[in-house]
Formats: sequence, C-alpha cells, structure tokens
Amino acid sequence: MKLENKRILITGGAGFIGSHLVDLLVAKNSVIVADNLPPGRAKTINENADYVNIDLLDKRSAAAAIKDADLVVHLAANPLASVTSSPEMIGNINMTHNILEAMKENGINSIAFASSAIIYGNAPTPTKESYGPLKPHSLYAASKLACEALISSYCHSFSMKSWIFRFANIGGPRLRHGPAHDFIAKIRKNPSELEVLGDGTQQRCYMDVGDCVNGIASVIQNADEPVNIVNLGSDDVISVRRIAEIVIEEMGVAARLKFTAREAKGWKGDIRIFQPDITLAKSFGWYPKRSSEQTVRETVRSLVKEI
Repeated sequence: MKLENKRILITGGAGFIGSHLVDLLVAKNSVIVADNLPPGRAKTINENADYVNIDLLDKRSAAAAIKDADLVVHLAANPLASVTSSPEMIGNINMTHNILEAMKENGINSIAFASSAIIYGNAPTPTKESYGPLKPHSLYAASKLACEALISSYCHSFSMKSWIFRFANIGGPRLRHGPAHDFIAKIRKNPSELEVLGDGTQQRCYMDVGDCVNGIASVIQNADEPVNIVNLGSDDVISVRRIAEIVIEEMGVAARLKFTAREAKGWKGDIRIFQPDITLAKSFGWYPKRSSEQTVRETVRSLVKEI
C-alpha cells in the first residue's frame, strides 16, 4: 500500500509510538488520531492531524471513528495489562475485536497492528517470525498474541490485509515507561543508590522510535501478503546493568547499583534475553540506523529534559 493521499486512522495516536508515526505520515496523508487520553498526551498530537476522543471498548464509537478510513493503524493498548491484570488484558482483546468488526461493517480491509516480540517467551535468539510454539510469559504478551490471531482470522475470512509488527523495546523522546524512564525517576528520589530488578544481566534489544516508525511505513508499502508478520528491532542487545550505568553517566551522579536478586529474572513475566531477528524487515528495504546502546543513551538524554 502506497502511503500517500490516504485517510489513515491511528489508534493510540497521542501515545509514544503513535505520535511519532503521526508526525511521519501527516505530510502526505489525512491522519486521524483516535485516543481517549491518558495514557496518551494531548500536547503530542500533531496540529495537522484530526483528533477524536473515543473509547474503543465502545463498539459504536469504534465504528464511527473508523468510517471512511483507508488504513487503520492499531497502536492503542492498556499498559496495565502487564503480568496479572486480567481485565486490562481482556480489554486489549476486545478493543481489537471491535475495530475488526467495524472494519468489516464499513468495508475497510487494511490494518496495521502493534504487537510485541515478548510473545515469543524464552525463545532461541535472534528469534525469527516463524518460531513456535509461542509461549508468552505475561498477560500483556498473551493479549498481543490473541489479537494477532483475531487479525489473521479476519484477514482470511473477510479478505482483509494486515501488517503485524512484533516490536523490540523502543526508545526515544516522549517515552513514558521502561527501565531508562524508571531509573531516572529512582535517581531523582535517591541520587546515591539505584535499585535494579534482578541481577542486571537481562539483555534487551532496543530500537529508536524514528527507526520504528520508518520500519512500519516501509513494511506497509512493500509487504503484500494477506497477513504480514514482521519483527522490528536492532541488530544487537544491551544489558539492564548497562542501561543503569548509562543513566548514571548521563545524570552525572555517583549512584551505587543495588541488585534485587542473584538471577537474571527481575519479575514475573520477565524474559532473560530479548532479541528478534530482523532479516525479513530488511528485505523490505528498511535498516535501523541506531544500535541498542545509541538508542538508550539518546533516550536518556531526552528523558532527563522531559521528566
């Protein structure tokens, strides 16, 4: 699908990834931001985009927002559906179902969806899109996998097309969660000590949000299967310990690292090593410009000014 002169609805368009994607697409398209703030923030909404405040758990609202769209980019999700929050997990699935039903009723056949590489669970790394069986470790990961299944079934049953993105961790301006964000907040409370969950050896793949939204656009324009499942990330990983060290360096403090455990796993649902294989994404002409460490350092520099 060529991303020019299209009417594009972006759910969660006031959030972290969504606001950056709106900024990328709004110059050549008519973009509608659907977000019921918070966790999205009104000040991040591009002034050239249209904004609708809707609750996607309401079927009528979802149908009204989606009407006449050429493409739906579904980024909205409840971040509370992390480890043990069942209502939010079901809410994420119901949102996706409402969107798909509204698309079917309105004759809209194209959807891009923000999934996550955490659906792989503890898998051999780097992990290809074809890996299975998938065994998610958290309710949030389970909700993403369930949404993928719904989207695939609607594509095959109702002649829709989808682009499903399994993201690595994403960093950059406007980020409001994750280790870097949490470490900054902790140091501001106690500049002499920084608590790290686990033993700090957990490894994460990080991708800059600019690389992320460019990857989304590249895959949508070049992948042409009925269901396109694509990993997006970078070519390397960074340890949680190193993230903590970068935060300490960038904040100019002498905080002592305090680890909460002698094993890598820091909390229920945590994955020790987290790196997707991005060979398929590269075949569509996309390459990440920043490494995991570059992304983390630039993210910290942005967040120190923002929060």
